[in-house]
Amino acid sequence: MRNTTRDPLIVKSVVRTSDILKCLGDGAETLTDISNRVNLSKATTYRLLKTLKASGFVVQDPVTQRYYLGRMIARLASSPAILHQRLIAYAFDEMRYLRDLSGETVALQIKVGPQQMVLEELSSNHNMRTTLGRGFVAPLHSGAAGKVLLSQLSESERQIILNGIKLVSMTTNKTIDKEALVNEVNKIEKEGYAITFGEVIQGNVGMAVPIKNYVCPAALCVFGPEDRFRKNIMNFEKELKVSAARISRKLLEE
Repeated sequence: MRNTTRDPLIVKSVVRTSDILKCLGDGAETLTDISNRVNLSKATTYRLLKTLKASGFVVQDPVTQRYYLGRMIARLASSPAILHQRLIAYAFDEMRYLRDLSGETVALQIKVGPQQMVLEELSSNHNMRTTLGRGFVAPLHSGAAGKVLLSQLSESERQIILNGIKLVSMTTNKTIDKEALVNEVNKIEKEGYAITFGEVIQGNVGMAVPIKNYVCPAALCVFGPEDRFRKNIMNFEKELKVSAARISRKLLEE
């Protein structure tokens, strides 16, 4: 049986299609402009655009005949689970291992603007457990994962974010000292992990580490009730870092 996934013609077609979508994203709109940018004949470019139109990835203005990214692109981009499914796939086995090892909830989180968002979560095995849920969002300055995400940004990027948001605690409603927060994030960057107590959920303790080699800051986090998990949390620093390193390596090797 022929292995079509290795067919060079199919691979070439996929690459060409990808190049066209990138051009549209960069502002190219006419057939001539697009064909020149991707270095293809107008006939080939038109054929690929026609296929993309039929799939909803491209639309064409009937009056000007100009091309634009279609509704399917927006639909895919608006779904974090789809947009970041590669990261979720690479992280899932490590998350399950950490959940079973610690008995606590494990979450995969990314930076979305000035916020952190849970992409995937595996709940604790205990009857009494805490969860955030897929799609949960919180300010970047709150919790272990948020601070790890902040630590992956440049100093200037951090300043822009911290200057644009209200530094208020999620659980106590008290104002957070900016200088102390910056010092804490700098320490997290050097040590490669963060531990916080009751910053996102009262009575909870969490530990997070960075995932590298991804298109945006990402973090792996384990958290649970403080009265149960606090005495054991430091036992999982090494395991968290090893799991994050494995995920980071997969992202780099792809």
